[in-house]
Amino acid sequence: MERKNAEGYADPTAGEAIGNVSRGGRLDYTKFKTYEELQEYTIAHNRKIHTKAQADEFIREKMPKESYFQKKILDWIKDNVPNAVAWKEAAGPYSRQGIPDITCVVNGRYYGFEVKRPFIGVLSKIQEQTIKQLRKAGAVAEVVSSEKEVAAILLPEMEGGA
Repeated sequence: MERKNAEGYADPTAGEAIGNVSRGGRLDYTKFKTYEELQEYTIAHNRKIHTKAQADEFIREKMPKESYFQKKILDWIKDNVPNAVAWKEAAGPYSRQGIPDITCVVNGRYYGFEVKRPFIGVLSKIQEQTIKQLRKAGAVAEVVSSEKEVAAILLPEMEGGA
């Protein structure tokens, strides 16, 4: 039976695709510094893949959806930043476009996290503009792919204020 995420989409595990650098049955994308490293790893560890084009297709197919990374980040914030209030922004026809996926308020400071799939996620123009507007207004707005990146951003707040 195929597992579904909260939005009803198939949520493939990278662990079934690629072994070794996995954590909890999923590939730990934070172990790779570049997309080229991930491609090379994919080619080296999968007998059916011989070219970068095949690796690209495989990675796009097997990498978990953005919602997987959003949930991991939200869970990390809730578990590790006790004075934070965090939520996933609703998207839909009556929502403002470009708002970061995750809103987090810590010690009265706004953090907006636009979550993208590692290496392959791309910001839309409206997302780029919104991030610039938020920063201009004094907010912290960042594009992230993992809880490690969020931890690095929130660390100053966690240590007593930025």
